[in-house]
Amino acid sequence: MGGGDAFAGGDQAYLRDVQYGDSTRLAARASLHVKYGTAAVAWFPWVAKQIAWPSRSRVLEVGCGAGWLWAEASAHLPSGLELTLTDLSPGMVAEAVERVGGLGRHRKVDGRVADVQALPFDRDTFDVVVANHMLYHVPDPARAVAELARVLRPDGALVAGTVGGEHLRELREIGTEVLGWHPVDATVAAFGVEAGEPILRSCFETVEWRHYDDWLDCADPDDVVAYLASAPPVEGASDEERQRVVAAVRRRFAEGGGRMRVSKETGVFVCAAPRTAGPRTT
Repeated sequence: MGGGDAFAGGDQAYLRDVQYGDSTRLAARASLHVKYGTAAVAWFPWVAKQIAWPSRSRVLEVGCGAGWLWAEASAHLPSGLELTLTDLSPGMVAEAVERVGGLGRHRKVDGRVADVQALPFDRDTFDVVVANHMLYHVPDPARAVAELARVLRPDGALVAGTVGGEHLRELREIGTEVLGWHPVDATVAAFGVEAGEPILRSCFETVEWRHYDDWLDCADPDDVVAYLASAPPVEGASDEERQRVVAAVRRRFAEGGGRMRVSKETGVFVCAAPRTAGPRTT
């Protein structure tokens, strides 16, 4: 496994079976944002507010993970949506369908294991497509975006979350300092803010970046260590390397007077008017 390359999409078996086999590792990372985020609005409700949701619309989420969007943003979404939740991981699909189906708010909740690069849906099927922080995990993001444009209706909207080069910079610096690795660089190169925009513009007439204003004010070094240990390179580090990571984190907290500030650069692209070849169905 090649560290950042695997996390950015070079090793789909690792992502499907290990990193996202279930929500354990993802939850370890999400908890840092939930506990220490300083944004005025939490991430999932903020995402839901970025578009107008047609009532009773057909919605596709690719890379649905544990289905947290639909639970955490429930108050900001219309009831009666028809949701199709897909992920490369069978474990994630099962967890998402159980969580979202249990809400009792939506007209229909389906789950399907699917590769975003070859979606098993007809053209012009969905009113809204969501790809939340997942397109950098795909071997061919351009192919995936073309598929999203294909299955989206002409008047539909795509919401695609990603990160920029400053995202979690302080945590990346620890990885570089201790292990000589740049954990987000491959992610940003694959489908970050700058890399993702031209890919999206090749398939959508309208592409707009919406920045999420947030940073982390961390109070417990153990939480930061748990975040780092949930993914490469610390995930596969030796005991000696992990001890060096712990020491580096504690040193940052000492320098910060018992706290650690962590930068964030994240948000969503809101895309409309998909471009697809050939005549559309009516």
